[in-house]
Amino acid sequence: MKANCFGTVKLVYNREEMNFNRILIFQTAFLGDVVLTTPLFRAVKRLYPQAHLTLLTTPAAKPLVEENPHLDEIITFDKKGGEAMTSIISRVRKGRYDLLLSPHRSHRTSIIAMLSGIKVRVGYREAGFPLAYNRRVSRPMELHEVDRILALLTPLGVKVEESDRELYAGYTWEERELVDSLLKEAGFAPGEKILGLAPGSVWATKRWRAEGFAEVAKKLKGRGYRIVIIGGPDDVETACAVEELIGEGVLNAAGKTPLKALPAWLDSFSLFVTNDSSPLHVAAARRIPTVAIFGATVRELGFYPFHENSRLVEHDLPCRPCGLHGGDKCPEGHFDCMGLITPEAVLSALEELEGVR
Repeated sequence: MKANCFGTVKLVYNREEMNFNRILIFQTAFLGDVVLTTPLFRAVKRLYPQAHLTLLTTPAAKPLVEENPHLDEIITFDKKGGEAMTSIISRVRKGRYDLLLSPHRSHRTSIIAMLSGIKVRVGYREAGFPLAYNRRVSRPMELHEVDRILALLTPLGVKVEESDRELYAGYTWEERELVDSLLKEAGFAPGEKILGLAPGSVWATKRWRAEGFAEVAKKLKGRGYRIVIIGGPDDVETACAVEELIGEGVLNAAGKTPLKALPAWLDSFSLFVTNDSSPLHVAAARRIPTVAIFGATVRELGFYPFHENSRLVEHDLPCRPCGLHGGDKCPEGHFDCMGLITPEAVLSALEELEGVR
């Protein structure tokens, strides 16, 4: 046994057992979680360059990883669409993998792992049914989620390097042309400074007030910035509310492009303001200067911005966090975690980043 920053783990040094040829990473969590898992792809491919590396993820998340150069294959599990567990277990067994790494901690994932037939199965001690994994590691809450995921490599006796700690979110020329065409149609000229806004979130308690986003946008318009609002189909209503408050000259692109175009949108921005949601992590992958607004969630949960050109704006309250993901309404009934965050605080954070890019 050996102790390190990831806890006390059993290291594997058996030469035959370490000769992995087919590796499966299981990550079917939210979109942002999949982006935060991309450093693990990079590290695995560096450590086992000869291995065939497969990611098992959701159909929704697949567009975010299709261009990842470290993956050899992507298979999807449509758990929300009702795909049976027996179906995915059968497909995994046919893959004849010899190593499974699972950042996902659900009971369902553990059952699939247990029945996968994979010889070496690495997961967290905190996972549902942890005995499904024959190599277990503690999930160190004091670390960023990227480092918690990379900790899965510790039981293999290999060393993570600083260069592994890099997010990836790619796209193709098709997404670039689509975004550029929408910008051109809206009258945006090449080289203009653009402020991107992502006011949406699956969870209502993660959404800053529309009035706040609008006030920040109007201030930046006065400084020569053009404004673009992005989001998925479920964010259209929220985006329209922000657009109406800002007034003329806004490109509201929410729901108008596929998910795979999200990194291309972010590459178009000079500055970016977002809630605690998946665009935050894609922005980190593209190294876009970003201000993240946290309400129901807190930095200590480990999902804060993962690059240096970022700022986090939050208001300390004894009731925070009210959950790992937030919720549909404030449990206390006041929603002060977002209500007390002022446009001035966000503008101040943006001013610290202005000129970075």
